[in-house]
Amino acid sequence: MMIRLILILLAVPAVVLPLLSLGYIFVQAAPWFSVTVLLGDAQQHSMISSGLVPQIMGSLLLMGLACALAFPAALSLALFDMIYANASQRRVLAAALQLLQGIPPIVYGLCALVVLVHLFHWGISLVSGALVLAVVILPLLTENIMHALQRIAPEQTEAAKNLGLSAWHIVVRVWLPVAWSDILTGVLLAMARALSETAPILFTATVFSGVSLPDSIWSPVSSLQTHIFYLAQEASNKQAMGVAWVSAALLLLLVLGLSVVAWWLRQRRLGA
Repeated sequence: MMIRLILILLAVPAVVLPLLSLGYIFVQAAPWFSVTVLLGDAQQHSMISSGLVPQIMGSLLLMGLACALAFPAALSLALFDMIYANASQRRVLAAALQLLQGIPPIVYGLCALVVLVHLFHWGISLVSGALVLAVVILPLLTENIMHALQRIAPEQTEAAKNLGLSAWHIVVRVWLPVAWSDILTGVLLAMARALSETAPILFTATVFSGVSLPDSIWSPVSSLQTHIFYLAQEASNKQAMGVAWVSAALLLLLVLGLSVVAWWLRQRRLGA
């Protein structure tokens, strides 16, 4: 009983502190929520009064393109692990994925700055930021897809083999139809991870001001993540901090929305 009580007491801060932090952010942002803050003031043209639509769209574009780039590679790695890899290759792949997850995102950002921005001359652009985000979320997305495929009942795979289906047909006709909800859950969690990253896109994709919506993948973007970073440096400006709190609240709502949908899909899968 005493051990159980100690474990509960140790676990309480892990639940309470994040909830308090979330509540504090929304309380700080609430007085500043308005149509003017979200859509901008046509009479003013400063970074603070330009609205948050470009930042929201920039974050969503970076997230969507990153997942579009990472998903084929993640699915291929997961299928290789399930179909072709032997025990030693699985261990190497698992170790590599853990190593990639352990690298700080800022290191990815600095490498992308050197390779993509300067060496390849892609410049500060949507594609540079999306590609480095794709690398950041690749290990997480790969492991999510692996776990989704591993939860398929072995009997279904054996039945498909006994019917003479090739490995490709087993993947297309058995695995993907059965595991699609778990795979989608993993994609949503990877999208939430992409939305939460700041350092990689700070060096590769976003600019301080003067950008609305990109006209191509080679154009820079603005994002909620870096917008918060820039505005926080103007802490003495009350309006700037207000817009920063609103940006933080919107970013949290996007991440929470993706997480809730992923949780709902998982619960639906478990209840099926």
